[in-house]
Amino acid sequence: MNINKSFINDLRFDGAEKTYFDDSLKGFGVRVRKDSASYIVMYRNAYGKQKKMTIAKTSQITPTQAREEAKQILALVVQGKDPQNDRIEKRKALTVAELADAFYEKRKIRIKPNTRTDYENHIRNHIKPSIGKMIVKEVLRGDIQRLYDDLLSGSYVKERFKREDHKFIATANNCLCVLSDMFEYAIDNGLMEHNPCHRIKKLPNNKREIFLDENGLKRLGDALRQSNYIDKFALNSVRLLAMTGCRCNEIMTLKWKYIDFESQVFRFPDTKTGAQNRPFGSAVKRLLLEMKQQSDPASADDLIIPRAAKTADVAKNIFKRTIKKYPGLENLCAHALRHSFASMAAALGYSDAIIAGLLGHKLHTITNRYTHLTDKSLIQAADAVSERIAELIVI
Repeated sequence: MNINKSFINDLRFDGAEKTYFDDSLKGFGVRVRKDSASYIVMYRNAYGKQKKMTIAKTSQITPTQAREEAKQILALVVQGKDPQNDRIEKRKALTVAELADAFYEKRKIRIKPNTRTDYENHIRNHIKPSIGKMIVKEVLRGDIQRLYDDLLSGSYVKERFKREDHKFIATANNCLCVLSDMFEYAIDNGLMEHNPCHRIKKLPNNKREIFLDENGLKRLGDALRQSNYIDKFALNSVRLLAMTGCRCNEIMTLKWKYIDFESQVFRFPDTKTGAQNRPFGSAVKRLLLEMKQQSDPASADDLIIPRAAKTADVAKNIFKRTIKKYPGLENLCAHALRHSFASMAAALGYSDAIIAGLLGHKLHTITNRYTHLTDKSLIQAADAVSERIAELIVI
């Protein structure tokens, strides 16, 4: 018999499953069941074991298409391959989504909470929706390049956050780093041989570094005093950022028990660069004592910014709702106050080593090994810088 369109149209289920084979192509046939009919191909593998492989349902492709598919399958058999076994193995093969989950489980214990959040966001919002269903071994550089280009154009950004002619360079570059680490993990575990992220060229992130000069700090002080923001402790978080040079997260997670008022030192159990003792100035000390008196903390374990226990975005909300609306501060962000603190320290004549100590930077030099972050010179510098900034923002 010849399996063609008319033969398929005449097929009927007669109460029992039957298979009809084509006369011209050995092994090619049609299997008829109660609910459906499917094209199949029957062959023996290199070990002589008979295999029956389904090509597709008769409702999905034409007899001609099925015949061509059967020829390709039989050609692979002649080459010593086992197409059915290959299909089963492919179904079992690890997908990018599964790799991402395994990679994150291994990596999360070695990275800090903020980095963990970044990894989770990239995996959930960018990697899984785009290439999550792909087989790990089949991911090519072109697939990663397309994802990178999509990220640059904002394809995964909600419409309300998109801006005309804006490239999301930081998002694309950070996601590429996560992907590269993930595929290196796959290589280390024998899941693939090459990293498809290699040779993907990142665009330079020419982010403008913003900091406030003395006039800018005066404007910041005016904005804080004129603000009708209800949470006065949250407003003080901005003042602390300006007078300490601390990172936003360091102030938002600062607890009273971390503050050594006598030595004027923050004893952070963890920062971006690990546990650290960080000096703070006399103006900061006065503000903290005033805040402590006003909040009357029930425990030394309380956060100095009470509302930070409910939301980590306290400072970001203030900048968005209050500070950025003030003339001349439209582009200001929390991290810019860290740059402003460093700029003020430099303007007052302090060395790079002193500024690094005030900011908690690590200097990889021989001299720095013998520099104690809490020594007298650092406290004096912290006093001078904080007092000058307090004078400008009027505390």
